[in-house]
Amino acid sequence: MAMFRKFLFITVALIIIFLIVGFVRFYFSIKSYQKSDNYNIDGIAVLTGGKGRIAEGIKIFKENPESYLLISGVDKIVEIEEIIPVDFLKMRRVFIDKKSESTLENANEIITWSNKNKIKNILIITSDYHMPRSMLILSKRGDGLSFYANPVNSNIRFEKNFIKDIKLIQFLLVEYFKYLLYLVI
Repeated sequence: MAMFRKFLFITVALIIIFLIVGFVRFYFSIKSYQKSDNYNIDGIAVLTGGKGRIAEGIKIFKENPESYLLISGVDKIVEIEEIIPVDFLKMRRVFIDKKSESTLENANEIITWSNKNKIKNILIITSDYHMPRSMLILSKRGDGLSFYANPVNSNIRFEKNFIKDIKLIQFLLVEYFKYLLYLVI
């Protein structure tokens, strides 16, 4: 019985150490994604949900007018005219997805959209904290497609304010565990 307890203690300790080291690596990976210099892109996919994502997608689309633009995960109650310029609505290269409600659904929509429009090189725009999970899911599911990260800076940083830092850690832990979930499935 003592041998089993010792084994259990060591196993639990190793799992906790693994999770802590993994979390630290995850935190630093958030800032490791750099904006892609690859402007040989066919498509730009924006995963909605954070500040500055749509504006960044529109800016890059204007710089690459021969590409396609997908804004994925637009809330069903949002009027499209509220998020993109009216003249974009008439463009055949601009697509709005109001069905997706999760990162997995966004990824599936991006892959379907890419295949339907024969798009192979896709610039992914989402918040920096969301980029690791988004790129993981896309790379696992998007056979034959190339994805390039274009993170929007979320200014995630510790402020030496206990309450704010605890809330930040909680937020990042949720992102980390979602990332781990998609890492194993």
